[in-house]
Amino acid sequence: MWTVDLKTGKGSVYQGKAKKKANLTLTMKAKDFVDMAQGKLNGQQAFMSGKLKMKGNMGLAMKLGNIMATVSM
Repeated sequence: MWTVDLKTGKGSVYQGKAKKKANLTLTMKAKDFVDMAQGKLNGQQAFMSGKLKMKGNMGLAMKLGNIMATVSM
């Protein structure tokens, strides 16, 4: 389990559960996450096929697509 905290400052990534209550929780296999980050898997397709599960603020999930588009792997 990894936590990506984008609430403050420049954000942080660490292994383990969130230290504060999360506004959005995404659950998916590591391989699917890498595929999504590399542009090989569309987030909406992943969600509709059950590869991506979300709990919380769906509006934030929509913004995550913009963030993932800036990631270069």
